[in-house]
Amino acid sequence: MDPLTEPQDERSQPGWSLGAAGGEASEQRRGGRAETRRPGDSPIAAEDGEEPLEEKLRGLAFRKQTSYRKAISRSGLQHLAPVQSSITALTNGPAKELRATVDWTENAVNGDHLWLETNCSGDLCYLGEETCMVKIAKSAPRRKCAACKIVVHTACIEQLDKINFRCKPTFREGSSRCLRDNVLRHHWVHRRRQEGKCRQCGKSFQQKFFHSKEIIAISCSWCKQAFHNKVTCFMLHQIEEPCSLGAHAGVIVPPSWIIKVRKPQVHTSSFKNSTRRKKRTSFKRRTSKKGTDESKWRPFILKPLPSPLMKPVLVFVNPKSGGNQGTKLLQMFMWILNPRQVFDLSQGGPREALELYRKVPNLRILACGGDGTVGWILSALDDLQLNPQPPVAVLPLGTGNDLARTLNWGGGYTDEPVSKILCHVEDGTVVQLDRWNLQVEWSPAQPEEGTQKLPLNVFNNYFSLGFDAHVTLEFHESREANPEKFNSRFRNKMFYAGAAFSDFLQRSSRDLSKHVRVVCDGTDLTAKIQELKFQCIVFLNIPRYCAGTMPWGNTGDHRDFEPQRHDDGYIEVIGFTMASLAALQVGGHGERLHQCREVTLTTYKTIPVQVDGEPCRLAPSTLRISLRNQANMVQKSKRRTSFGEKWNLHIFSIMSNVITSTSLKISYVVLHLSYEAIVAYDEAYNYSSKGISVYLTKNYFVHIIELELGLKFWCAPD
Repeated sequence: MDPLTEPQDERSQPGWSLGAAGGEASEQRRGGRAETRRPGDSPIAAEDGEEPLEEKLRGLAFRKQTSYRKAISRSGLQHLAPVQSSITALTNGPAKELRATVDWTENAVNGDHLWLETNCSGDLCYLGEETCMVKIAKSAPRRKCAACKIVVHTACIEQLDKINFRCKPTFREGSSRCLRDNVLRHHWVHRRRQEGKCRQCGKSFQQKFFHSKEIIAISCSWCKQAFHNKVTCFMLHQIEEPCSLGAHAGVIVPPSWIIKVRKPQVHTSSFKNSTRRKKRTSFKRRTSKKGTDESKWRPFILKPLPSPLMKPVLVFVNPKSGGNQGTKLLQMFMWILNPRQVFDLSQGGPREALELYRKVPNLRILACGGDGTVGWILSALDDLQLNPQPPVAVLPLGTGNDLARTLNWGGGYTDEPVSKILCHVEDGTVVQLDRWNLQVEWSPAQPEEGTQKLPLNVFNNYFSLGFDAHVTLEFHESREANPEKFNSRFRNKMFYAGAAFSDFLQRSSRDLSKHVRVVCDGTDLTAKIQELKFQCIVFLNIPRYCAGTMPWGNTGDHRDFEPQRHDDGYIEVIGFTMASLAALQVGGHGERLHQCREVTLTTYKTIPVQVDGEPCRLAPSTLRISLRNQANMVQKSKRRTSFGEKWNLHIFSIMSNVITSTSLKISYVVLHLSYEAIVAYDEAYNYSSKGISVYLTKNYFVHIIELELGLKFWCAPD
């Protein structure tokens, strides 16, 4: 029989590839041959009259598009709620609200896009020319999805719902059917531009100098695998394959962990049950208890599957820090991670997210912001009393960032790839950070202008009074009055320098030593402070201060003091004159006064003070500083853990489950790293465990095979 006329199963043909966007398809047969009409084809294709050849082929392609659209629409949508009359709502009802943030309410729809305004006017609409509603107006407004990175005209967004192209699923429904189906599948998206190389053939994607209408790649929004839009690279059967979540599977919260539950409803009871209720005397008590349970109901719950290899990362971003850096980071993390593990702190703070994720094992937190953002999260962890407390990593934004510098995260974000940052968070070392209480007792016998309450009652970095606090206060008040003038780090530093010089000329803090009394662990330091005429006193918990300087210095030549640490339960007391403050920027240090566990500070006039960079004018009062607790922090490794060391940990943690057969020795290996990263590792290692030898070489990775369950087996010849 002629192969062109032989009936075949459309979905089993290997010669399929995605054509236009949003689930449309075009058949690409090997050798450029077109398949002839089969019985049951579309009537448009069956007509054989005066119709031109182009119309016949177009009708034939339409039949194939319908079949392929069904396959695409089922791909990755196993956790999605059924679409509730989407076409009817689009034609008759009001326009659907475009969401830019994750919906945590009971009305959340799985697969909703997160639309952001974009100025990439050159990018073509994802729908393509045939389906796009705005074909002529090239400058029409566009939106970009933060989770799957498709760009669509604002007027074309409704068409995505009609063809059932939805974003990657971020949770699963609480129905019994969805709970049984625990397999995450790929979320395939067409790309007209794609970086990297094809997973199948290993060749780079062709980059166009101008915006091309041709779809060159097909990639997964979860694992970031990409294939050429060719039948030799991407097969139809790959649509339903399970997804491994790619290189960052160890930090991504799978959608199967996040479950949307229905709100409990009060059903109308039968006559028999109502009769029983009348006989009960505790009806009122039971009703109040029921009401309490309903008030504790939340639309989403987490049911994690513990794994020693997983360290899920909860990301908090403060978009107000660092100018526009916070907003950009928010979008980048939503692209790489599950959008439901990335939170905008301007939308309500960290407490609700921490409550939701409190039972996730091996949880780590990434705080994107300044030192104040880190303190905010640590205070929320104290209030919730999580046990064990998840360690917190810091991605510094804005200025200062002394805590981030102490933990090796640097003084600011320098456009480092987010993928690399997540690797540092996953591999970082957990260390302890002392946290200190500040208790204030106001002195009513000396009424003066000033506040009676500090901006913070707990500090992690330092507490200071005098010259530096006065400069910080001037900067804070000026920024509150004119926020538009403080939109860059360079301008902020220039203002600090100007305010410091002005305060130096005015000598506003020259009499500080006459109006304070300092007692450390019972030792009175007041006489020494007055003798040296300090204009600034700092109580330091970490080595860094004032945007990276080290005021305690090297204690090697001073045997009276121990080396400074942020986890020893001691706080360092340092005094500064104007000369020593100026020398800080060139490697100098202040006068070391004491290392103690408790401090009693008494002020006799209104003095500028600052707590972790938050300044105020404090009225005469007595302050007591004491150790509060220790927080878990993630310290960035100075040397990035090599791939061989990381793979070594994976091998020895998994090799316990070994199956030995007569011809093959097989060890089960779940790959949390991308295939490209594995192949890139050239060095050879030889590991032996329980008589099983595994040779890790570049050529040996050819023996990795993928199975239905999403696991990958490692086969070594006997």
